[in-house]
Amino acid sequence: MMRADYSIKSDPSLTEEDRLDNHWTENWNKIDNQRRAQWRIKVRPEYKVVRKYAPQPGRTVRVLDGGCGLGEWCILLKNLGYEPYGLDLSTPTVQALRSEFPDMHFVREDIRKTSFDDNFFDLYISWGTFEHFENGLQDCFQEAYRVLKPGGSLIISVPFYNRRLKDIDAKHGAPVKDNAINEFYQWRLEPDELANEFKINGFETKHIEPIYTREGLNRHMHHAYGFPYGKLSRLSALALSPFVDPRKYAHMLIGVATKK
Repeated sequence: MMRADYSIKSDPSLTEEDRLDNHWTENWNKIDNQRRAQWRIKVRPEYKVVRKYAPQPGRTVRVLDGGCGLGEWCILLKNLGYEPYGLDLSTPTVQALRSEFPDMHFVREDIRKTSFDDNFFDLYISWGTFEHFENGLQDCFQEAYRVLKPGGSLIISVPFYNRRLKDIDAKHGAPVKDNAINEFYQWRLEPDELANEFKINGFETKHIEPIYTREGLNRHMHHAYGFPYGKLSRLSALALSPFVDPRKYAHMLIGVATKK
């Protein structure tokens, strides 16, 4: 079954939407203008998958980036010849993107209920966003199905409930929500669970694979052995990652499906 992760509770008076808005606004404030360095995207595993499964670029080929953050993917997609649309819940983020890129499409909306027309997009991408709603991923999938054209592609990444985490949970017990201390943060999925989410929401699965083994190793060394995060831990994870099983240590899953 999917595993729920929890984080330390923030202001209990905040709604789920306010909490997510604050989360992404904080991320915007922490990160500088690195989105201009397009090579950073091109070395990521997501880029390889998108280039393999995305439709051929064209000015009328519309792509939605659900949870666009800094807008780096929208910039790249535009440079590749697509017509990108960026959606994010953070008001300051969207305002900043609109100001800096007035000729591009950025909207501040909830990924579960957007203003786009039915069958509007040829491709929908979303990295680490669908999993952040406590009632599950179905609302995100259903909205993705609505806005995609028949035959359109959905490419998403979600946290991976890998073998290492399952072994830890089997030994110590899975995380349990304590309403006095913490709140829901995200769901972790196994490959067959992601495939099932595609299926029950009207999509045909084309590809699923674990990604970000190096990042998963880095986290494992920190949580299992107290190895402090830093340059040494990143280099150690980089050196070890080619020799370990991604099914045990990878941090994320990426999945590709088409609308039937």
